Amino acid sequence: MGLLSVVCQSEIRAVLFVRLILSILLVAFVAACATPSPRDPARIDYRRANTSGPSPDVLRNPANCNPGDRYIVRPGDTLSEIAVECGLTTADLAHANGLYPPYELLAGQELTFPRPSSHTVRRGENLYRIGLRYNINYLDLAAHNGIAAPYAIEVGQEIRIPNGRVRTVSLEPPAVRDTPPRRPATRETPLTVESADPPPRREPPASSTAPVASGPVRFQWPIQGAILSTFGPKPDGRRNDGINIAADEGDSVRAAAGGTVVYAGGELQGYGELVLIRHEGGWVTAYAHNSRLLVAEGDRVEPGQLIAEAGSTGSVDTSQVHFEIRRGVTPEDPMGHLQGS
Repeated sequence: MGLLSVVCQSEIRAVLFVRLILSILLVAFVAACATPSPRDPARIDYRRANTSGPSPDVLRNPANCNPGDRYIVRPGDTLSEIAVECGLTTADLAHANGLYPPYELLAGQELTFPRPSSHTVRRGENLYRIGLRYNINYLDLAAHNGIAAPYAIEVGQEIRIPNGRVRTVSLEPPAVRDTPPRRPATRETPLTVESADPPPRREPPASSTAPVASGPVRFQWPIQGAILSTFGPKPDGRRNDGINIAADEGDSVRAAAGGTVVYAGGELQGYGELVLIRHEGGWVTAYAHNSRLLVAEGDRVEPGQLIAEAGSTGSVDTSQVHFEIRRGVTPEDPMGHLQGS
């Protein structure tokens, strides 16, 4: 293919996307990617039904459930089926909605999705992706479950979800330190994720960021090439949270808009060498599978600035760039925002 899915052989086993949108919104950017080929990167309580119609933000597909989202019950829905679809236990979903056995639901009734006590890893998921789903920094998830770098997880593994306060991710660049500048992270010099108090915000020139307007926000192409994998679900059930663009090894990868680098490193399984850039208006772009990174976390970049060299790192076999555009943590089809597309 998902910062935060990035072309990954195993859909995105990887995305997104890290201290970034990881330290960035990572909880709040990425994941999940598909490769050029298929390999890739609700019956509850006795409440009266809502007869006034669901609010615009009410979900109609339980597969999209995130903590705090609401879902409108359809005829035939059962609480247990909705819980399974959302990776929740029936008890968790019932408790969050004040429901008691026999959990009978009414068509039109609204359910609120809670944060579950645990998550069962599915094919194509990684800690980053799971963290995005539950609004938790993937590093917090790793620490809570005793998982060390490179944070590899397996299908069927139970990941415990913290119920207490979790670290929120700053949208500002790291504080400037009185130390020599770091070189961009590479496979030989992995990025060390550190916590830092953000400095006072500096307003960048209006021309250096993607504007937030009533129409689609426009970004520049990060690289020119054939589209290997498009945005969205795939026939095998996987999903690409971005697009995969063919490239030659070493080709220039450029910033799609001006902003601040919130992550630059190779710690996210499946993404290889990844760059995440935060733009004005809550937008985040991701550039994965690079061979070499030319920027470091905290750097300010201009539109079209060289940020990396294309490659085939991560879970892909051919040189390419997995590119994502996210509004907050929500991936959007890059083709609807790229100039000339």
